Amino acid sequence: MRTALKAGGVNVLNASGPGSEQSVPHLHFHVVPRWLDDAFSTWPTKRSRHQIADNPVTQLADAMPATHAR
Repeated sequence: MRTALKAGGVNVLNASGPGSEQSVPHLHFHVVPRWLDDAFSTWPTKRSRHQIADNPVTQLADAMPATHAR
């Protein structure tokens, strides 16, 4: 894409699960060519209203198998 389309960059996007606005129920990726002046943003401009009660880093680390312990 960078060579053939002369894109300045490329984004690889994935949504996993209904909570992520996934529109088809299988793993897939979108490969999007980008240019500096394309007026397209892949980054959220607001924070989620969802609140996690405990430290999410600790929750994720605790959920990993013992072979990946910290």
